[in-house]
Amino acid sequence: MPRSYEVNKKIERISNVSVLDVELTTGKLTVWRKKHESERAVDVLTTFFVAKGAQIKDVYGSTLLLSKIKPGSNVTVDYVKEKDGRFIALNIVVTVKSQGRR
Repeated sequence: MPRSYEVNKKIERISNVSVLDVELTTGKLTVWRKKHESERAVDVLTTFFVAKGAQIKDVYGSTLLLSKIKPGSNVTVDYVKEKDGRFIALNIVVTVKSQGRR
């Protein structure tokens, strides 16, 4: 995939956020985080459209499919903001998978 996003737009990063939802049919990833402002905490939801050819990996560098990201996982997302306000995810790193302990 040509990386026109990387050439023409500023790539930003959101780190260590919790996955709320993954919509495989539309390629959307919704994350949740707490933002502290004016002495109070606010819940912030952000939805990313995952670009075709986006790199999705775990912290060990293994390639993953979007379907392997589960709600409750923590991720870091590199993204660009489109003129229409949409966030396009280019790289996703799953930092912690939510799994029950045995």
